[in-house]
Amino acid sequence: ATASSDEPVAAGEAADVAGLVEVHRLVEVLRATKARKRRVQTAAAEFNRKPGKGTGALVRAGILAEGAAPVEVAAALRATAAIDKAALGEFLSLPDPKEGPHFHKETLDAFVSGFDFAAYRIDEALRIFLQAFRLPGEAQKIDRVMEAFAGAYYHANPDPFYHQDACYVLAFSIIMLNTDLHSTKIAAENKMTLPSFWRQAEGINGSTDLPQEMLTTIYHAIKGDEIRMLGGGEEASLSRAGWRHLGGGEGGGGAGGGGASV
Repeated sequence: ATASSDEPVAAGEAADVAGLVEVHRLVEVLRATKARKRRVQTAAAEFNRKPGKGTGALVRAGILAEGAAPVEVAAALRATAAIDKAALGEFLSLPDPKEGPHFHKETLDAFVSGFDFAAYRIDEALRIFLQAFRLPGEAQKIDRVMEAFAGAYYHANPDPFYHQDACYVLAFSIIMLNTDLHSTKIAAENKMTLPSFWRQAEGINGSTDLPQEMLTTIYHAIKGDEIRMLGGGEEASLSRAGWRHLGGGEGGGGAGGGGASV
């Protein structure tokens, strides 16, 4: 009788011990989680201060392995929300040495390939893309980023484009259109018209013009809903870079040539 009466007590004590073990385990998990969060925040702060040396901070925090491949770096950058969008844009657009590995280009390409552009028109894809980070202010850096975007978009949507360069130039045309239509510095009568946008796209697709219906849809989409870029100061640099690609040289002002919008 004594043994059987002791059994519930023993079972209760075992349950209490198991409960304490679980509590201790949860406390350790919580401590480890907090410690990792502090390491990530510290690494992100260092990355934000010096984007060019940012991967070293991520390695020290255990976010990246030493010698991580570009695709692994791109994944870590996407997953680390504490990294500032401006610092991310600076890092992604860094140049590679003329002689040597193309680490930054490959990281940029891997980062851009993480977007699924297949279901989107080019202006829609561009809108999503430009919200992922802040574009740098230098024209050469903007070129690198836009070239990577054009390559990824063309890979996902080869039709109706003759080659990747057509996506590249059209993307700049869309940015110029966006700046032109929504800039308060350009008078209403000088805004780019739909026919002007059509003319701007002539000859960029090899021997075949881009479908006018597609260009019309893009024009009205941009006119009705401005593409707002992070930081708000990149439009001028983008437009100057785009102007060069469209054969206009350096210069500015409205590209619309006047006339009423269609």
